[in-house]
Amino acid sequence: MDALLLDLLRCPFCGGHFNAADPNPLTDGQGYGILTCYCGHYPVVAGIPILKRDTTGDIHEVMTLIEAGQHEEALLTLLTPAASALVPAWKRRLPTTRGLRWLKYLGQRQALRKWRTRAVSPFIKQKSQVTACDLFAFYFHNKKDSYDYFAFRPGQPRHLVSLSFTSLIQQPQKPILDFACGCGHVTYSLGQRTGNQPIIGVDDFFFGLYVAKYWIAPQAHYVCCTADTALPFSNDTFSAVFCSDAFHYFAHKIATFREFTRVIEPEGLIMLVWMHNALWRCAHDGLPLPPEGYQALVGDMPHRLVADKDVLMRYLQKQGPPLAWSAEPTVLAQAPLLSLVASHNQEIFQDHGTFADWPHAQGRLGLNPLYVAEEWSHDDVHLRRTFPSAFYESEHAQCKSYLPERMNVQATVIDHLVQGQRSAELERLIDQCVILAMPDRYRKSSQEPELWASSLQQENLE
Repeated sequence: MDALLLDLLRCPFCGGHFNAADPNPLTDGQGYGILTCYCGHYPVVAGIPILKRDTTGDIHEVMTLIEAGQHEEALLTLLTPAASALVPAWKRRLPTTRGLRWLKYLGQRQALRKWRTRAVSPFIKQKSQVTACDLFAFYFHNKKDSYDYFAFRPGQPRHLVSLSFTSLIQQPQKPILDFACGCGHVTYSLGQRTGNQPIIGVDDFFFGLYVAKYWIAPQAHYVCCTADTALPFSNDTFSAVFCSDAFHYFAHKIATFREFTRVIEPEGLIMLVWMHNALWRCAHDGLPLPPEGYQALVGDMPHRLVADKDVLMRYLQKQGPPLAWSAEPTVLAQAPLLSLVASHNQEIFQDHGTFADWPHAQGRLGLNPLYVAEEWSHDDVHLRRTFPSAFYESEHAQCKSYLPERMNVQATVIDHLVQGQRSAELERLIDQCVILAMPDRYRKSSQEPELWASSLQQENLE
């Protein structure tokens, strides 16, 4: 945690400024300490302030460990999943009788100890040797759908739609807030656009913030807090608030939106992207609203509500989002996914034209993780599009409209990637989203293109 973030933060419960009980650990690169304000004490772990009420006792335990200098234990306490989630599925399905209750408890404690012992290496001791996808595989080892959601995200339709909206941010004069930033996939892309302005990623999921900070988007700053309280920032702090694939999960949407309007500058920009439509219910869609419900949240603030399928269609034509008008009510009613842009800056409300460069090509380029190399010759690489599961294929069926099922790639494209050359062949692959920008430490194949033939298929199967 650095002085910039400390200066921006305010207590979400009393509004007071924070002071460090002992500032040295927060400024010497270790990133562990205790923040104090009028109403309480809050830990900083691995440079990430935890601004939440202590409802389980974990935060008190973390602060005790920090005060004792046991920083690794404090970190592992926040990274450890719920004990029940670490127990094998067949044990969780056992009936909860008086005789088995104690056995289940012992099983949870044993699984907890085993997980923490194994977690020390990838998260702490071998941090520089593992990738973000390695950590996803470790953390979500018994939740394949969660692993797939995060590991394969760079080429997903929801990510391309998010990238389309990030293009609206032009030369911001104040920091950018990436709210519910998850593991930092969009945060990384925002970092390609904001120049010298800082990016603040906020989420309730500490594991995601830790991965974002040290693997995916290390240029940003991060805060762990909940969506249902006041935001820990002063009025007019940000030029833009970005929230992707999350707003439909919030219970107190009107309170959250009002906080967004409070923390942006007078002509700031609010973007709520990839929200589920309550008229099209599906699994894992949270607490969605119908189109008129989302519009009612905005009140008299100028805004546009559009169908994400239209944003994606324009993106694949290398064009920005259509914001001249809100989509017709009949179109919105038929759209499973929606995005809303609100601002007092009228210049935002236009159909945005052609990108100077593809947003998904801004950064270090690598192969879309949905592709595996089937054959390798001196001249060509034969690639095949795969889906990690039937559920993933169903959830991301739109991928089929822009990702070729099979294709031959000139072997020289590997040299172009390594050398950073945007050759005609590489541009063709970028146009088709076969080549994408990914963080340096995201997955081994994105760092070392020469390993395509030997590593890609194994990584996609894990």
